[in-house]
Amino acid sequence: MSAWMDRIIEDDFLCYDITSISSYSELNEYIRFGHNRDREKLPQLNFAMLFGQKSRIPAYYHRIPGNITDVQTVHNLLETFKKLDIKSLHYVLDRGFYSKKNVDALLERRDHFTLSVPLNNRWVRDAIDEIIDTVQGPEGYRMVDDEALYVHSRLYPWGEERRRCYLHLYYNDLIRSEAVNRFNRQLLDCKEELESGKLKAENQEIYDAFFVITATPRRGKKVAYNSEAVSQYINRYAGFQALLTTKFKDPLEALQVYRDKDVVEKCFDDLKNALDMKRLRMHSIETVDGRLFVQFIALILMSELRRTMRESKLIELYTVRELLLEMDPLTKISYEGKYGSLLTEVTKSQREILALLKIELPKSA
Repeated sequence: MSAWMDRIIEDDFLCYDITSISSYSELNEYIRFGHNRDREKLPQLNFAMLFGQKSRIPAYYHRIPGNITDVQTVHNLLETFKKLDIKSLHYVLDRGFYSKKNVDALLERRDHFTLSVPLNNRWVRDAIDEIIDTVQGPEGYRMVDDEALYVHSRLYPWGEERRRCYLHLYYNDLIRSEAVNRFNRQLLDCKEELESGKLKAENQEIYDAFFVITATPRRGKKVAYNSEAVSQYINRYAGFQALLTTKFKDPLEALQVYRDKDVVEKCFDDLKNALDMKRLRMHSIETVDGRLFVQFIALILMSELRRTMRESKLIELYTVRELLLEMDPLTKISYEGKYGSLLTEVTKSQREILALLKIELPKSA
């Protein structure tokens, strides 16, 4: 894995993300109930991956028990690369990986990062409070791909050692309603957690800020929303996004790098759909490990094919899945002894695809 990473990640941004793979197995110690990305009521294994944003190729993967949260995985990832003697990297991470401890660890290792920070953190809301009355002015107005944004950036020295970071704040009025819906869904989930007693450490600040819990001998525990706090949050903070980065002083450059992390989402889609990994249909961890390794190699090939299709403009004519289906009937038939091999008949579409991909057919074909 170390040799593979050294080969492909030179001067690259590495998108780190996790997906869940559901399973019916009851005999695998890694299969646990947790946050299921596909919203299935099944136990799961979590599959973490680093994906090169420039190379568009998977760089690293590891399996994680299904009940481990995203934020808990960063420490072991950094320790692994320390032991593998991997040089300084640049991670692109969504808000599920944010914690003060993780930022401290990234800075300690001298790794660069671009990280989305949840708005439920008091220090982010304090920064927004300082600029809330002036953010929608001409100085912060920017156009990004026909999208109107208001931006504010500042140097943000981190921690006691005052490590250099930049905090970029973005306000978009068009995504405000989406942000409100997402916030309300999060509150509903947190209310269910409080009522069931199944609390999550990463949601403690939300519990404290937006809920009122009362208990009486007759009625027992009652969980209610702190309506004033909820209204204040929606009125002041909905529509904002915060990025913390050690690399980019320019807020638009930081935003572009962060948004380009959707390459890993496409990779997970390939894993679950094109490569038939939506379910784990094996029980022993040894068999699972073998399958995951084969899937990782297959993802590398799929990702390289997509990159080549993009360069050759084939991506405008076919999806990766459609191209593979078009090429599937082309078969090499081998004979024993002196007869050698031959290809089945080649269609016009197959010849055009091979020509654009610069793959030469044997002369006999």
